[in-house]
Amino acid sequence: MSETMPPHPPQTFASIADISHEHLDLLRSSSQRDGDTPEAISAFRDRITAFRGEVAAAGARLGKEEDREAAQGIIDYWSTQLLTWSTNGARPDLDLPLAPYLDSPEPPLPAGTPPARRSKRAGTAQDARAQIRIGALAYQWRRSNRAPGYLLTGNALVEAAGYRDKDPEIEAFVSASTAAERRTRHIRMGFVVTLVLSIAFAVLALISFLRENDARKEADRLRGQAEELSADNDKRAQRFLAADVRLQTERFQHAAELKELNDQLLALKSALEEAQAKLKVALAQTPSPTSNPTQHMYLRDSNAVLTQAIDQSRAYKPPPVPQLTAGEQLLANVNLIDGPDGDVRRATTENLVRALRDGTVSPDDQRMLVGALVNMLARPAVQSLTLTGRYNVLYILSTITQAQWALPDWSALRDRARVVTADLVGPNAQNDLPMGRDSQKFYQQLVQRLQ
Repeated sequence: MSETMPPHPPQTFASIADISHEHLDLLRSSSQRDGDTPEAISAFRDRITAFRGEVAAAGARLGKEEDREAAQGIIDYWSTQLLTWSTNGARPDLDLPLAPYLDSPEPPLPAGTPPARRSKRAGTAQDARAQIRIGALAYQWRRSNRAPGYLLTGNALVEAAGYRDKDPEIEAFVSASTAAERRTRHIRMGFVVTLVLSIAFAVLALISFLRENDARKEADRLRGQAEELSADNDKRAQRFLAADVRLQTERFQHAAELKELNDQLLALKSALEEAQAKLKVALAQTPSPTSNPTQHMYLRDSNAVLTQAIDQSRAYKPPPVPQLTAGEQLLANVNLIDGPDGDVRRATTENLVRALRDGTVSPDDQRMLVGALVNMLARPAVQSLTLTGRYNVLYILSTITQAQWALPDWSALRDRARVVTADLVGPNAQNDLPMGRDSQKFYQQLVQRLQ
């Protein structure tokens, strides 16, 4: 049928038979509309819409419950057909109920009965209409190539889930809607979690930045204080080391003077004893005192004087020469670590290592030796050392443990050593002191233990 149908006049159905007759006529017309023009199809849809309204109005004249259910079923059928034919996304009102029967009003409810109570058959008819409506939505979803825009959400999905076991198509429709809602919920949850984590990371980054900034400021402040203290400690360390070296030098000088004086006294004693022996020989050879009494008296007095001088020299005990400690003996030979003899260099270096690392000398002597070695690394003394000498000094100092450098009595030495090592290869160094690979390794080890 390709011709445009004339407008269908409105009808008033008096019975279910009239409604069924028109329903069959529409079914026949619907099966023959494949070649209709869009205008004819639109007119046929308008006819179905009008028919639905006429059947709904006829409910006022249908008193039998089975007639009313049949009429409602016809309305729901054509509602579903209108939905499946919809191409522009418009959804007709699927839930179009029959008008109430006017000639048999419902009897009044008993007192205390909820007004929402319905008969079991009325509830069954309502469920049937809901199933038809949901089935129509499922059909439209399948017909649209399962477009996600037709899927249900929220309360509509909860309602449709009650009918999923009544129709396989409704089951597939509800399952797809549930999966889509679950994905949406997961995406929303992921977005919320991502947003919360992003905010948390931003807050942590801000806190870390603020803490780092505060730590940097505190480090700058402490660095400034350390530089001031280092300069002051450097001056005090230099004074301490200079006084220590001067004291040791004076001790060596006094020891040498005492030794020289003792040698002179021994020589004088020997001379006196020799003179007394000669005098005794002269007395023995002198004639009788009566022949030359004056000479004899002179010789006798001289012998008495010599005897007294010899006795006094024998009674005199020179002050003991101060004994040098092991550390002082090493200090006297510390320059031998850069001497010409290789065996002497190695022996002196090993002796100094044992003294500082193994503690073969007293703590005071250890500080004295370390001060001398640190001074050897300071300019201009270090410039006079050979590569071997610098190697030996760095090797000896690198064997000192970090715990030793951290001793309270070593604070001045530690500060002095930091300044000296910084001057060797630091940013202000002249870089005029070449060092071999092993010397650089000892230097780095020394710097680490001075931290």
